[in-house]
Amino acid sequence: MLWYKYLISKIPQIGVFLLMLAIYIVNFWLWQLPMMAFFNSSLFALIIFVIYLISSYFRWREVQERISNVIKENQTLQRKLDQQNQAARELEDIIRVWSHQMKVPLAAIDLMAQTEIDHKELKNQVFSLENYLKMLLEYQRINNLATDFRFDQVSFATIMKDLVKKYSHFFIQKNLKLQITGDWRVATDQRWMSIALEQLLNNAVKYTKSGGIIIEIEEGQLTIRDSGIGILPEDVPRLFEHGFTGYNGRIQQKSTGLGLYLSKLILDKLEFKIEIVSEIGKGTCVSLRKG
Repeated sequence: MLWYKYLISKIPQIGVFLLMLAIYIVNFWLWQLPMMAFFNSSLFALIIFVIYLISSYFRWREVQERISNVIKENQTLQRKLDQQNQAARELEDIIRVWSHQMKVPLAAIDLMAQTEIDHKELKNQVFSLENYLKMLLEYQRINNLATDFRFDQVSFATIMKDLVKKYSHFFIQKNLKLQITGDWRVATDQRWMSIALEQLLNNAVKYTKSGGIIIEIEEGQLTIRDSGIGILPEDVPRLFEHGFTGYNGRIQQKSTGLGLYLSKLILDKLEFKIEIVSEIGKGTCVSLRKG
């Protein structure tokens, strides 16, 4: 293939050589010179020309390889630049959404400071602020992660029980029932898995006003099922997009659109698959499997 491309590029030189050879033949024919001299001289000229083509080919191939390497490097740099620009745009969008959402608990705390302080509500708003701040910090860390993963045998039941303790005051305030069954031990990073699962539990608690949450754990799968307000069918495919809050998130003004995006980002890196099935008025079911 390279030889063919090279010969195509040398068509002008080959054409000039053949033209000179033709002129040479005509001169021998017009002057009726001995053909043996013609053949000897032509063969010598042909050998010289072939040597030129071969030596020129190796120089041409080296240049082509350099050009090919430069093109590949440019493409690699362009891809990295596109990725950095995309990451910068996403971070800008996330900070914009995050800063807007931070105003809600801050405004509530400011209002309580000017009126009567509701200690339960104050605790809830401070918890929300901590959660929003944690989401932003963990998002930056997971995007800049190199080899920070530490894989050990992890118990999903232990992780979920620890998270339930953290959210216990919400369960008590809303009088939500809780059921945790089974266990699943798998090699993964406990810290990052806990962060991903916390966002899933946070959403379940946030959008469940009554009823309860069932956490079913078995070998190969974890399921979080709530009796919350549910999600519109047209919103489900976009739940993992950054900044997407969905209809219910916009109506209730409780969503940043970062939680599920962060969970999906972490789970992809940990090689887990997540699936969400929901029905308006009946609740949402989130399933987690090893990818």
